[in-house]
Amino acid sequence: EEDPSAQIYLKVFGNEVTFQNIDSALLKQIVREDSLAIPDIEQQLREGLETKMTKAALLADAYEGIPTSLGLPIYLGVMSVMVRKSEIGGKLTVSPRIFHEDRPIDKKGVSAIEASLSSIHSIAMQISGKLTIDARVIKFGAKRNISMNSVIPISSKVTMDPQNRQHKLIWETPEKEHKLLELRACPILF
Repeated sequence: EEDPSAQIYLKVFGNEVTFQNIDSALLKQIVREDSLAIPDIEQQLREGLETKMTKAALLADAYEGIPTSLGLPIYLGVMSVMVRKSEIGGKLTVSPRIFHEDRPIDKKGVSAIEASLSSIHSIAMQISGKLTIDARVIKFGAKRNISMNSVIPISSKVTMDPQNRQHKLIWETPEKEHKLLELRACPILF
């Protein structure tokens, strides 16, 4: 008899973004005696859950040599790398609490639902392009380095009143903290 296990992964454009191995200990924590531990999950959601992911990727690494009629080969090269980081957290509160013994018997309906989500996403990318002419005795050419950086914090809050059929949704992107795109380019002659 084997212990239960699972694997979850996500790929974008052939690059693995995230990979999670779920072993038997985690599955036993989630499922106890053939039933889900809903009160524990509800308590974790009330206190808040957070996750952080960081992933690096090589986007391009290309190199080409072109012969010329003068006998001076031209070499072209492009290299690009990227690092992505995400921090995501959230809370969910349902009033009155649904899966606890202390819930009043006379309150069968949900009176309020409040959910909040906050996240900070950042991406940094470096692109380097190089053109070289090889004159055997001396090499000369040009190189261009470009770096891009982006930081975007997003937070949202949803409040719902099911009895009165009302809801309120708030989205925030703080002006002082976000950097949509910062671009730097540096030419180099050699």
